[in-house]
Amino acid sequence: MHKLPKLDLNITNDCNYRCTHCAFDSGEKKMRDIPLAKIKELLIDTKSLGGERFDITGGEPTLRPDLEGIVLFGKSLGYKIELVTNGSLLSREKLVRLKGVGLDSVTISLDGPNYESYSEIRKVHRTTYERVLKNITEAVGLGFAVKINTIAAKNNYERIPELTEFCIKAGIKEHGIYYFTPIGRGECGGLSAVEPVEWLRFVREKLLRYDDKIKMRIEIPLIEKGMLKKEFCCLAESERYHMQILPDGKVYPCAIAASYDKPIADLNKTRISGIWNNQFIWNSYWGSLNRFFNENNSAGYCVNFSGFKMQDYKYKYDLVCPLRKFSPGDLSCEGA
Repeated sequence: MHKLPKLDLNITNDCNYRCTHCAFDSGEKKMRDIPLAKIKELLIDTKSLGGERFDITGGEPTLRPDLEGIVLFGKSLGYKIELVTNGSLLSREKLVRLKGVGLDSVTISLDGPNYESYSEIRKVHRTTYERVLKNITEAVGLGFAVKINTIAAKNNYERIPELTEFCIKAGIKEHGIYYFTPIGRGECGGLSAVEPVEWLRFVREKLLRYDDKIKMRIEIPLIEKGMLKKEFCCLAESERYHMQILPDGKVYPCAIAASYDKPIADLNKTRISGIWNNQFIWNSYWGSLNRFFNENNSAGYCVNFSGFKMQDYKYKYDLVCPLRKFSPGDLSCEGA
């Protein structure tokens, strides 16, 4: 039986931000929150499939009043649990309560080393930005494994090394750098993607130096031919490792499929145990999603970069799943 080790559990689509890149149009696109009883059923079923961890995300998950109850139930089943948040609604008191019910780690979004670069991505007041910084310090001080997530767009990518330096000095365990992909609100939110080859060059010239100083995970949409050991897609049989659950109970293999509203199933009609190892469902879904990408996006790629002709890169580069994570060392290239 193929294991399902991880869930990305979007417990609400409510949000106090309106981020320009948001894949789920959080705060604007209304969804009925999945009930706690259904979450418990999902976590029990996933445990029987080999579940090891889940990330609680949104929307802004701290807006959901039963957040601590979800963590407590997940820990009773033996899960490792991470909270993914914009950090603005945290406080020392809330972090202490979450620590008390067993939350393992906190991931906070931070997109620049100062307010000006941060507000290019998340258009909030300076006092909100300062509160986020304070809550990062509180989370580190309380002993959480803290990760910083950063969107890399044309607006802010050159400031990312300064942000990595901040992470190292602040005692952050991991820095995740996510290449901006124009899906959801990102299709019309005013951000632009870094030209893919320029982003690859930037990672090698500016971020590779941090490979032995902090754990880094970087997204990139292409790499020279021959460098990938195997093709990668969340839909491939050998690569499936997680499921994305949206607040309305719809199930997706990844956030990109979710942004296109292409669910593989609905938990209001079935259970995760009836989906995960049903190869007929997966084969049918893979075929329909492939047809959708080929009809709607250049080169059959899963994201439509309107500013770049992705097929033009295919002579020299392999296109990579934009959700795949690399360390800087994975992307090093002799002579590059």
